[in-house]
Amino acid sequence: MLFRQSEMSFLLFRKTIVYSLVVLSFCFSTVLTDVFAMSENLAGKAVTLLEQKDYSGALEVLHSLEKTLSNPEQISNMLAVAYLGQGYQLLAAGEFQSARDSFRAGRSYNDEDVRLWQGEAITLYRRGNYPEAVSLLDQALGIDQKNPDLYLLLGKAYYAGGRMAEAIDALQRSVEYGGGVEVASLLDKVRREWQIEEQMQQEYRGHFQLSFVDGAQASDLASDILETLEDAYVEVGSDLAYYPDIRVPVLLYSHRDYADVTHSPDWAGAVYDGKIRLPLAGMRGMTKRFSSILYHEYMHVLVHFIAGSNVPVWLNEGLAELSGRRIDSTPLVDLTAASEIGQFLEWRDLEKSFTGLPDYHVPLAYEQSYSLVLFMVESYGWHNMVELLESLGKQQEWQAAITAVYQEYGLDWPAILKEWQANLN
Repeated sequence: MLFRQSEMSFLLFRKTIVYSLVVLSFCFSTVLTDVFAMSENLAGKAVTLLEQKDYSGALEVLHSLEKTLSNPEQISNMLAVAYLGQGYQLLAAGEFQSARDSFRAGRSYNDEDVRLWQGEAITLYRRGNYPEAVSLLDQALGIDQKNPDLYLLLGKAYYAGGRMAEAIDALQRSVEYGGGVEVASLLDKVRREWQIEEQMQQEYRGHFQLSFVDGAQASDLASDILETLEDAYVEVGSDLAYYPDIRVPVLLYSHRDYADVTHSPDWAGAVYDGKIRLPLAGMRGMTKRFSSILYHEYMHVLVHFIAGSNVPVWLNEGLAELSGRRIDSTPLVDLTAASEIGQFLEWRDLEKSFTGLPDYHVPLAYEQSYSLVLFMVESYGWHNMVELLESLGKQQEWQAAITAVYQEYGLDWPAILKEWQANLN
């Protein structure tokens, strides 16, 4: 029920991209010696474009220059740098496939630059392809065996894929080679979780890996949980036309362990933070309510992979509620009361986590978010909702994205709110 993108993971990821783009500004001096022996005008123009971070322009010039040289390898390093810079720009914009293509093209010119391997690994990590990201990072570490950034990303890929022991080992190496305080904090978090998870049993089915505490109750539920999640994979995937080739870790905790790991409020029936985390307490078989929670959490998974963290919480939770309520839909008591007196929660207060709201406002926050998202889907279709999520995944500001997607209806954000509120009456 509660979506919580790992802030530490996101900040470390963002630092990697920003750092790489900054480093590019200083790498041209290593290739300038060879440049002076080439066509001076084209080479000088390419260097200027690289310094201006116009990597697409630099690539166009460099490929023209490449055709005129008797020894094109003279500009291989410059081409690799240009593809590297272009790749990180595309990555920052959420253009994952294009970014991956750019990093791979760069490696064809210089496969010793580990930043190109790291960049492609990040694109795979962001799309949930953790095993292939691990494979690339292992190859990069064969080039640079003491790179703390590579070990950090390797640890995060192992962690996201549920391979906790390997994650701890990689993060330890990152700390050992100078990874810093943030990495040490992440390592401590993973160690605490592993103390609980190493005692768990595991079952796999299709796109999900379920870990659960030993006990008859959890064992009886395991198969039903995996079957329900596979149903969600098909049905929720159909809504968004998105069926990722991933394996999502799902963890079923005792009540105490769930509280220790998630630190979530009492009203949160589950948490998605890159892994679906569920409390076992009070569950007595696969009820409609429990199935609803699983559908809710799986929608969070898809929103994460399509749009990343650039999603207002009202939209994220509204979509998750829409998914869950297809199984178990309860009356909108708080929304009805708010509508009667015309006192809704401010949407600016629903952009961020609902944990910042007073507990008595939380039911209305979910119902209000659900109602608006339902209105948008029923009025304008799932295809526009998918386009909105994809725009957010490309880092577009959410109100601007709404205006761009729904402009064919003559609507922006205020107009959609007005239409929704009129529809309630």
